[in-house]
Amino acid sequence: MIVSTLPPGASFFDDLADALLAAFPAQLAAGDLSGIRVLVPAMPMAAEFRAALVRAAQRCSGSPALLLPRFDTLRTWAQSLPLPAVAEPLPASRRLVLLQEALRARAWFDERALWGIAAEMAALFDELTAASIGLPDDAESLVTQLEQAYALRASAPLAFEARVVHELWRALAASGAIDATARYRLQLAELARMPAQPLWVLLDAPVEESLDAAERAFLARYAEGQVVRICHPSPRETAATPVLDVLDAAWPAQLDTPLIERAEALAQRLPESPLAGRLALVAAAGREHEAQSAVAQVAEWLLSGKKRIALIAQDRLTARRVRALLEREGVLVSDETGWLLSTSRAAAAVDALVEVVAGNAYHRDVLDLCKSPFLFADLDASVRADAVATIEAAIRTGSVASGLARLRRVLLELGTDSVAPSLAVLDRIEAARALLDSRPATLVRWIGRLIKALEALGALDALRADTAGQALLDLLEARQLELEGTDAVFALSAWRDWLNREFEGASFRDGSLVSPVVVTPLNAVCLRRFEAALMIGGDQRHLAPAATGAFFNQSVRRELGLRTLADSERELRRDLELLLATVPQVTVTWQSVQDGEANLLAREFLVLSALHAEAWKTPLERPPLPARPDAAADASTAPVPTGQAAPSVAPGLVPARVSVSAYGSLVACPYRFFARHVLRLGELDEVSEEMEKSDYGALVHRSLELFHGRHPRVSALAEADALAALQECVNAVFAPAIGENLLAIGWRQRWGQRLGAYLDWQRAREAAGWHWAQAETPVTRTLALDDGGSVELYGRIDRIDRRDDGAAALLDYKTQTAKAIRDRLDDDVQLPAYALLHGDAGEAAYVALDDETVAAVRSCDDRASLQASAAAQAARLTCSMTAMRAGTGLPAHGVDTVCRWCEAAGLCRKAYVA
Repeated sequence: MIVSTLPPGASFFDDLADALLAAFPAQLAAGDLSGIRVLVPAMPMAAEFRAALVRAAQRCSGSPALLLPRFDTLRTWAQSLPLPAVAEPLPASRRLVLLQEALRARAWFDERALWGIAAEMAALFDELTAASIGLPDDAESLVTQLEQAYALRASAPLAFEARVVHELWRALAASGAIDATARYRLQLAELARMPAQPLWVLLDAPVEESLDAAERAFLARYAEGQVVRICHPSPRETAATPVLDVLDAAWPAQLDTPLIERAEALAQRLPESPLAGRLALVAAAGREHEAQSAVAQVAEWLLSGKKRIALIAQDRLTARRVRALLEREGVLVSDETGWLLSTSRAAAAVDALVEVVAGNAYHRDVLDLCKSPFLFADLDASVRADAVATIEAAIRTGSVASGLARLRRVLLELGTDSVAPSLAVLDRIEAARALLDSRPATLVRWIGRLIKALEALGALDALRADTAGQALLDLLEARQLELEGTDAVFALSAWRDWLNREFEGASFRDGSLVSPVVVTPLNAVCLRRFEAALMIGGDQRHLAPAATGAFFNQSVRRELGLRTLADSERELRRDLELLLATVPQVTVTWQSVQDGEANLLAREFLVLSALHAEAWKTPLERPPLPARPDAAADASTAPVPTGQAAPSVAPGLVPARVSVSAYGSLVACPYRFFARHVLRLGELDEVSEEMEKSDYGALVHRSLELFHGRHPRVSALAEADALAALQECVNAVFAPAIGENLLAIGWRQRWGQRLGAYLDWQRAREAAGWHWAQAETPVTRTLALDDGGSVELYGRIDRIDRRDDGAAALLDYKTQTAKAIRDRLDDDVQLPAYALLHGDAGEAAYVALDDETVAAVRSCDDRASLQASAAAQAARLTCSMTAMRAGTGLPAHGVDTVCRWCEAAGLCRKAYVA
């Protein structure tokens, strides 16, 4: 067995191809290398090696005709070998269930953590097997080696952790099946017995770092019967390239020399920096800024003619944004690793369905489910859209925080023909929910329920037509087959945790896409001939060494021969070395600020930047490229302050009916009226998840309406009876609200403290000759306009009182203090507008319910002034509507108290007008 090294760089694969052809001259002369097997760390490297072999053969013989070697990874080659005498390995999913069941039986940990611990234990078993087991002679010797290894781990000094590992391994051993890692060792042993062809092994690191004990033993045994040549890149300590010389000075194996001294020595050896123009560190102000900077960099490379660009997605979230921005510009992106299934819309649809079941149909989950593009695919698109819009409107207008039954009641109360499709959609959601809202079952049974629920929602065909959706269904079907026969039973919450972990661990990708821009992990870029590479997320948070798990601290792991944090750091630096040595242009972006705090660049790049600045007095950092590098800054195109917004309304869009509240918007700010009631851009009603002051006011109104409807004359009741009757009405009205939100009890108590004061006020009012007559009275009036048209004003009056002489009083309940009402009475248009609608009211007042004593706050002192104010409002409204119909603009002239709460502030841009 021969081990050789080659310096990493752009010519690495060409040098490697020359070395292979020189080692097999007879095969080259015959034009047939098919008798040689080449093992690579990952298959993307095989494509690079094949192309290099073709180029090398043309240089040597001038003929392109050449039968190439067979390329494989060692694991794929070994696992393709059948082992008839050994049972099929235990699937990873089945092993996970066995471990979870064993953990649950021992009650060592909280049940909510069992799936995570089981997964970590499975990974730990693989580590222990790889670290402890050499190449076995047969299945019996493998079992013996495993028993000895795991018994050794059960020594007293390791205490509880060792006991957990040992007992769980014994529980797995009792199942009678071996796992995939152990079977892999048996397959290596079988391959070593029949060395049929020469091996050329390419590694991306030295043998001891790349291969475990069994793999090294396999190559040594195979070399006894065949030629085995191993080649890997030279370590930076021995490689004679300027780039690796710089990296060795930045990241020395032994920190025995200060950085300043290393930089001075480096500058003496290399007068010019080999990293200048090769590496750029770019800080961004946030995620969107980083994404735009990355897109600008890729665009510049593409425009310069580069055809192979790597996107190293350390920060997957920002990488998704970069991909979206590139595709918006018409640049498709190929993805070698795929995206986590949990981040797909298909998984989001399944998660929304499970959330609807687990969360008692919480309204946001119901809307997420309804709006999924995969659901109700068998319905006409317009019918589906209308049905979902109706459901959302019902949720918002009825303030349905949760519960499908309550949502159904609100839909039925609408009572229109358009509700029927919405009810049909709700029926299907209830059917799917019933399938999953069931008693505990096996994982296979749960998967079956989920597929039936998706079928009930009409989602299966749409999922099959989507790349991620098909991957999701394939995953579920594979788990059904693997777990068939397991009898462990799980509740909905445990199954849901399992499903989430499955989605987190699976990925999907569109293999049909070919693009010059490739998303790939850092370790997959090593040695490949990319023309440029962009690392997204080069900060310490995203470029930290991989964690080694919660079990066993670093010293124990080192003692047991397991992977440690130091190994992870060494591998990370090795990957960065090969990246910088191979790719001629590398840009690293990171967000310098996250959540309002400084976010540091990764330690390796920080040290490299400091060394470079000290040695050559030039920084590696540079500012981001502008979003449009081809658009020069031009003062003439810079935005300038605009005038005040004052849009006019097309004649056909002028409202023919105006509510009292809309009229109030017109008076407060014409532009606000334009946005709300012409463009209909008013905010949707929000579902009250916590009881607010407005909800409290509505309940107070309803309780008083119920009370006075039963007892129009309070003075006819004894004081105690009147208080009991009003309290009964209050309890009846607040009961549903308390059933949905216990915080409503506090609001009920607040109103309960005012009941006595209200009854006192009511008796005094009746003593003055007024008595309750009507509540929630709709009123309307048509007003003629000067241009011959008309406008209809409408509203709803909270309460109308009568006197024996027939006079009417208009009252509006306010859960506010009398002072707050008086402070805004000068600008009030509501009561005069109600007086206009009623026609002959002699009094109009607000009833302040939030003071210790209840009082009526009048807008006018007598009937004459009230009617005069009403007439003035009529003139104002008709004049405004006539001007609007004539095309007069609606300016944004609201005062600060109006603008502070206006949802249209982002449209009128009043705050930005000079």
